[in-house]
Amino acid sequence: MLSVAEPGVYKSGMSVVSHDEHRRRIADVTVGIIAREGLEAATVRRIAAEVGCSTTIITHYFSDKHELLLWTYRMLGEFGHAEFEQTAPPDSRDLLGYLLSMAAVNERNIAYWRAYVAIWDKSLRDPEIAAELNSWIDMVLDRIQTFIQVLNPQCADKATVARRLLASVQGVSIQRLFDAASWSDAAMREAFASEIDLLVHKKLP
Repeated sequence: MLSVAEPGVYKSGMSVVSHDEHRRRIADVTVGIIAREGLEAATVRRIAAEVGCSTTIITHYFSDKHELLLWTYRMLGEFGHAEFEQTAPPDSRDLLGYLLSMAAVNERNIAYWRAYVAIWDKSLRDPEIAAELNSWIDMVLDRIQTFIQVLNPQCADKATVARRLLASVQGVSIQRLFDAASWSDAAMREAFASEIDLLVHKKLP
């Protein structure tokens, strides 16, 4: 069975599954193509070839490429949310773990970040994808503020601190895509921990 934890890997011999599960499998293959070769490479024909089906099958589940990309971005968001919940459940104090779960800290997440960046660029010209992006950002910011409230209830501007922490995750993750040698997993952990100390705990370096 195709797993969202293995971007772009499609396995045959599958049992009968739901309509949405077929869509998730196709979207997962789409993520793999985008991560490896960019958004333009993710044509319906190319996706069908990699899935091992006809283009008619793809268009049965998605009316056009726009719907496929929108579903793909939603799938990435759903996977990210599940990863966040597993890493840092609501009663957790592990803000660092939560930030790392969003970052490009391993091979799988780096592949997802390549797809995120490609789709983000499209969101500048696509209101529906932009709305999905903004919804995801709002959810993450709310969760970060919950952590801040637990760790430092006296923090005067939780919203600003949350935005700065998210910006750190996004900025460092994007830098790693272009300059992997500058940002190891350990270096990212250290950078985020320092930001938490400075912004949440108000500890000067």
